[in-house]
Amino acid sequence: MTADSKDTIYIDVDEEITGIISKIQNSDKDIVALVLPKRASVLQSIVNMKLLKRAQDQHKKKVVLITSESRILPLAGAASLFVASNLTSKPYVPLAKVTGKETADGEKDDIDPNTPVSQVVPAAKFADSDDEIEIDNTPKTPEPGSETAKSKKNKKNKVPNFSKFRKKMIFAGALGVALVFVLIYAIFIAPKAKVTVKAQTTDLPMTIDFIADTSADSFDPDLKIVRATTKEDQKDDNEKVNTSGEKDKGDKATGTVTFKNCDFGSGATTLPAGTIVSADGFSFLTQKAVKLPADSFTGGACTSATASGSVTAQKSGEDYNLGAQSYAVSGYSEVQASGSQMSGGSSKIVKVVAQEDVDKAKERLNGKPSDVHDDFVNQLKSDGYVPIEDSFKSKPGSYDVSPAVGQEADEVTVSVTTKYSMLGIKKEDLQELVKSEVAKSEEGKDKTILSDGIDSATFKVSDDSGRIGVTMNTTVVVGPDLDQENIKSQIAGKKSGEAEAILSQVPGINEPKVELSPFWVGKVPKKHSKITIEVQQADGSQIP
Repeated sequence: MTADSKDTIYIDVDEEITGIISKIQNSDKDIVALVLPKRASVLQSIVNMKLLKRAQDQHKKKVVLITSESRILPLAGAASLFVASNLTSKPYVPLAKVTGKETADGEKDDIDPNTPVSQVVPAAKFADSDDEIEIDNTPKTPEPGSETAKSKKNKKNKVPNFSKFRKKMIFAGALGVALVFVLIYAIFIAPKAKVTVKAQTTDLPMTIDFIADTSADSFDPDLKIVRATTKEDQKDDNEKVNTSGEKDKGDKATGTVTFKNCDFGSGATTLPAGTIVSADGFSFLTQKAVKLPADSFTGGACTSATASGSVTAQKSGEDYNLGAQSYAVSGYSEVQASGSQMSGGSSKIVKVVAQEDVDKAKERLNGKPSDVHDDFVNQLKSDGYVPIEDSFKSKPGSYDVSPAVGQEADEVTVSVTTKYSMLGIKKEDLQELVKSEVAKSEEGKDKTILSDGIDSATFKVSDDSGRIGVTMNTTVVVGPDLDQENIKSQIAGKKSGEAEAILSQVPGINEPKVELSPFWVGKVPKKHSKITIEVQQADGSQIP
């Protein structure tokens, strides 16, 4: 292909449409072949295609797009622009959504799509076959001094994209750091070894009586006195309940009752204030003392003089508004009484505090779970003491009731201050006590304590003075003396089979099993902290 036949322009991927049009305008050739890069976004717009078409027509050029991009072809067809897959292919107008040979602008094609670009303008033609380029639009190496060479030289002299370079370097650095951490984890952190051995063990149930002394400074093995401490605390708590009692706070009915002394031979009588007179189950109280004249009878009939006094109903309520009628006088059966119309009684029921409400609140307070127990347990354990469950006590003080029983209220609050205490025994003293007792037993001679059973032991407190008598029931597991640190030293760095063979030679060990993890680990780690030794009883059960 000769330099005079056409103008070949290579478009950059970030080229603007204005720059492409400017290159077409500045070209001195009739045919301009635009070699598009892959994913040329600038010509994936129908608007830009039409601008390219307009520039072609205004400057009387024939523009051919060198591309095979499927997104660009229909747009080029819609704008009636020629395309070719490479510089030696025949140019054609791709099919667009418009049918027939009419273009999107309604104009007739004046070039046969099957005609090569070199024949569109007879005076010009494409390069010869020895100048062909590959379909992927990668240009051949241009001749020195040519426009293409200058263009490529300019591209090589462009400033590098340091932002992309920096991102790649950061990514590569992060990947390297991650790889280092993975290697450290795989080689130094992950490898572990679990060693399981069976030993000939013996269970020794033991009951040990000793004295827990809160003032002792040291353990006395002869007198079996161990150090102890007492945790104490107090908590204020309250409980509210709705009141269930009722009281009528309405007005009490009042009236007048006339009395006649018919007690033969009694003489003058005085009814004290507060004397009860009743009728139909309703009771009234005299408000003042009433003096009754001496009794008088005529022909067997009581003719004594009368005396009157005001009375008030014992309770409020409209039911006490009784009509005029006779009344019985409490304590004075021979005194006759008749009352006037009672009036003024009314009802007003209100809620009051009942004793049942107070009892209910107390019951709730006593049944509330307290976090004091768990706090004591955690504190004692952290200080090196064994908490004695049997010693935990909670002692409530006096209850404060507000408002008081019988007072008007919708709810009642019951408050109390409770004192708590719990005994703790020094664990290391108990361990020494167990060792001493095991050494005295026939079964424990020449054996090692594999489990002292203290954590699962039960304790019974028999006294609550300064020196507290305690009985401990525990089961001690004894077996062969296994120096775990020595065992770890023997198998460190060995393969599992080799380690098992070494362990089989250790007195008192049966059926050793070495498990390595993760799967890529081939040897027992050299670091002792990475080796776990689990001693089981002869039957395979765990040692308590």
